[in-house]
Amino acid sequence: MAGIERRSFSQPDESYPSDDGSTTDIVQIGDNAVMRSVMLPGWSWEQYVKPMAGEDSCPMEHREYILSGRIRYVMDDGTELIGEAGDYLEIQPGHLAWVLGDEPCETIDW
Repeated sequence: MAGIERRSFSQPDESYPSDDGSTTDIVQIGDNAVMRSVMLPGWSWEQYVKPMAGEDSCPMEHREYILSGRIRYVMDDGTELIGEAGDYLEIQPGHLAWVLGDEPCETIDW
């Protein structure tokens, strides 16, 4: 195989639509996965992910770049942060999230 490979979110390896129209798509190259999420206004982790995850808060670590919109994170210890377009975030396991405002929030996670 050549030393370069391309993947596209237009043909994800996995796709997870939510009832509200939000989507999460995952592309993978080797052991590396990248996730693009488009969360609509009103989306919350508790409402749309918790039922599938079976956890009280998100158990994943995120390295995330926000392409558009705003999102609020609250850690289990109460620490809070609001991210917006152009921000890079590192989020440890044990958090909840909500989209803020009337604009979809689009993120890239790896």
